[in-house]
Amino acid sequence: MRKAFRGVWALLGLAVLLGCRYTFVPLDPGKAAFPDRVMLSGTIQVVEHGAVVKLSLRRMPEPGYLELRWYKDEQLFEEKSIWAEGPGEFEARFDRIDEGYYRLVVLVKNSPLLQLELGTPLLPSPPAPPPNPSP
Repeated sequence: MRKAFRGVWALLGLAVLLGCRYTFVPLDPGKAAFPDRVMLSGTIQVVEHGAVVKLSLRRMPEPGYLELRWYKDEQLFEEKSIWAEGPGEFEARFDRIDEGYYRLVVLVKNSPLLQLELGTPLLPSPPAPPPNPSP
């Protein structure tokens, strides 16, 4: 009877030990490689009747176009493309017709990468404060 009881405990112990094993193969999945991404920064300066944009491209995994879209409020006002084969400094000039709100969106492969703004955006006026309750 004792031998049968030991056998049951041995099977139970073996089942517990097998249940504690890793459930994926390989046991060490390793590190995932990060994709190469475009690294870009820029500034925008006001000049007479326009704006000058200076872009600093620090990393470009493969040659391609930097698409520059210049908006006046919500409407596309002007569009330019710059061919970039690798890191470098780039400059573009855009027209301004007034002191309104302008923004430049830089895209790479149709993905927005950078936005630069000039002026103050047109925001809705804040709601009126609630009336004061009478005491």
